[in-house]
Amino acid sequence: MKVKFAVGLGYERIFDEHKHQTIGIVGSYRITEPLSINLSPGITFEGGEELHFAFHIETTYEFELGNYHIGPAIEFAYDTEDYHISAGIHIGYGF
Repeated sequence: MKVKFAVGLGYERIFDEHKHQTIGIVGSYRITEPLSINLSPGITFEGGEELHFAFHIETTYEFELGNYHIGPAIEFAYDTEDYHISAGIHIGYGF
């Protein structure tokens, strides 16, 4: 049986002119076998500028390859300077 709840560290990088990066603590809940929802408070920084509080909510559909999991993700992210909704690739490693 797979774990329903998990905690870990997360890193996000958006590859555009802003060079947006976020690091945070991630809490994850597996809704069904491939579908998870992740909540992550953290810190965002862009191109060497000051740090901002951030909060991310992400839904992922994961395929497992040993200890690795990868799959499409949809996310809403908020920080004190901006917010965005994005689609991307979730890549993780489970311990």
